[in-house]
Amino acid sequence: MLIWQPTNMNSISLARWGLIPLWLLLTLSVFFRTPTPIDETRYLTVAWEMWLRQDFLVPYLNGATYSHKPPLLFWLINLSWGMFGVSEWAARMVGPFCALLNLYMTRMLAKQLWPDEPKVALLAPWVLMATLLWTLFATGTMFDILLSNCVLLGVLGLVWAKQGKEVLGWASFALAIGLGVLAKGPVILVHLMPIALLLPVWRQKNSAVNYYRWYGFIFLALLVGALIALAWAIPAAVQGGEAYAKAILWSQTADRTMTTRIHARPFWWYLPFIPLFLFPWVAWPRFWQSLRPLPWKNDQGVCLSLLWLASGVLIFSLIQSKQVHYLVPLLPAFGLLMTRLLVSNERPRKLFSELVLPLCFCAIGVFLMLMPSMALFAKLAWVQGMDYVWGGSVLLIGLVLLGLTGWQRQLSVFAVSASVVLAIFIGFICFFKYTGLAYDLQPAADQVKSFQEHAIPVAYLHNYQGQFHFLGRLTQPIEVVPNTQVLTWAEAHPNGYLISVESEPDSSAHYMQRQRERWLIFRSAEQLLAQHSVK
Repeated sequence: MLIWQPTNMNSISLARWGLIPLWLLLTLSVFFRTPTPIDETRYLTVAWEMWLRQDFLVPYLNGATYSHKPPLLFWLINLSWGMFGVSEWAARMVGPFCALLNLYMTRMLAKQLWPDEPKVALLAPWVLMATLLWTLFATGTMFDILLSNCVLLGVLGLVWAKQGKEVLGWASFALAIGLGVLAKGPVILVHLMPIALLLPVWRQKNSAVNYYRWYGFIFLALLVGALIALAWAIPAAVQGGEAYAKAILWSQTADRTMTTRIHARPFWWYLPFIPLFLFPWVAWPRFWQSLRPLPWKNDQGVCLSLLWLASGVLIFSLIQSKQVHYLVPLLPAFGLLMTRLLVSNERPRKLFSELVLPLCFCAIGVFLMLMPSMALFAKLAWVQGMDYVWGGSVLLIGLVLLGLTGWQRQLSVFAVSASVVLAIFIGFICFFKYTGLAYDLQPAADQVKSFQEHAIPVAYLHNYQGQFHFLGRLTQPIEVVPNTQVLTWAEAHPNGYLISVESEPDSSAHYMQRQRERWLIFRSAEQLLAQHSVK
């Protein structure tokens, strides 16, 4: 299968509709893994408490107002529950459907940027789907894929406005700002404002622009977007109280970007990860071969995509708080740029350069097979339980890709995308099998539910993140006890249990299981008092 055969209707049909089975395969992985602590479990709990309260204005976590994230994701989960009933699968389908929308909005944007290059529009979602960072988060119950749709809507709006469709364009841009703030806060402006303000960088050089009109509409769209967000924020601030109002209107934006210690990392922190984020495409020599001949200055789509990607990476590097998934909304820009490069250089110079990427798959497969025998990794608990299924499967995928490439004399985007999605699907299954209960808090949540049903006091030490409420369908808050008041609580609740997360196991505990790299431990008040008396 070639990268593109313009006269081959089978290739066109595959490009248009082949995304659906790959998306379904990726979505199917949700049913082979439980919600990942502590992010997915926390967001499901916030949505669950919203459902219990039937209060869709102010989010709550463990009975207290939750100001860390806006409500759009929680609204969508509750909408899904309203349509299909309360269940884990109904909540966790929101992420994959946002991912599917991501793919088709990327295609729509490519059509606008390169109307004379239909190949780019058909192939761009395939490139995005197989970009590793996007693929890993596409099925998650998190905010970044949802935010990506808002970013894509905003960029589409700017392109439409530049094409003269001002009503559609600026309305879309304003809506994108409002929805983006409701999805993840003012971070939407980090993605959209550089593109909007730096129109001279990406506009076609021979096109006339009324800059007074352009920047006036930007200002107006910002006002409308702010009004959309404030339509929720002001009533929520009034209902949630002074502390909640201060948090959503200030602390979760300015404080978190400028003075936060949460996920605070140095300026260069993202740089070593970028090749991994953009795998497998950066391992394809044709990507690098296509960089030089591309008309960077005269291609509006290339200039816009590059500005979108580069400005986002730079600004997120300057912001103190850094997480890998913060860069997910930048990946459609990379997908568009990568596809444009590939379409401009459809014929490989040498067959060997096409074999590099399949050989990388083979090398990764061999590496996974050898991991348990490597001293650096063998000390990890989940690596000790690995078998050869994961590595062997990736190696087989690499060998098949190698054979197809040799047979067709060049590498196919479709084959690469299918290989990545299949490898990630198998990887999800194997990883969560090897890690056991480390990423499955259902048994612990069932324990807490049993305590609450039998009116047994239960508390959490120091910092509860909502790990148990949705999984156990809990209807009562869990008391949170500071480190300094453990004994006081135990004395006041002699038949109660205290939950803590610790670095070492305790075989004498009432219940114990891993929680990621640490241990989740349930101790009875009696045991806590006995341990203190021994000391």
